[in-house]
Order: sequence, then structure tokens, then C-alpha cells
Amino acid sequence: MKQKWAALAFQAFPRPWKRGGNWTSEEAVRLNALVAEFTAASEHICERCGNAGTLRETRPIELILCDACESCVGPDGRL
Repeated sequence: MKQKWAALAFQAFPRPWKRGGNWTSEEAVRLNALVAEFTAASEHICERCGNAGTLRETRPIELILCDACESCVGPDGRL
């Protein structure tokens, strides 16, 4: 899990990986749909307080912040 372009980036597998694969395509589709749902939500939720937020490109690192938190987060992007 990491932040990439101000959104949640998450990679997971239904089970530990082994050569040749050990999960079905249906499992992979369900897991990818779940991850996509949370990734989409992360693009509209303030990283600091959880309220509705928008992309802020005013710092070297892009963040999703609400208006109130925009003024609280320093120029280095530290929350």
C-alpha cells in the first residue's frame, strides 16, 4: 500500500503467490473491484481529517485535503 499521485495505491493477492498461480480469475476480479472502490474513494477524502477533500497541488507532493486542512498542512506536505 502506498500513495501515488495523491490516491491510494494498493496491490494484493487473494493468497500468497506461488509459481503457476494459485487463485482463480474470479477471485482476482473481485479483489481488483474492491481495491478500485477504495482507490476511487481516496481521491475525494481528506488525508488529514476524513472529510470531503480535493486534490491540492500547492506543494511538492500532491495531497487530497479539505479547505480547513489545506491551511494547516505545511509547505513540505507533512500532516
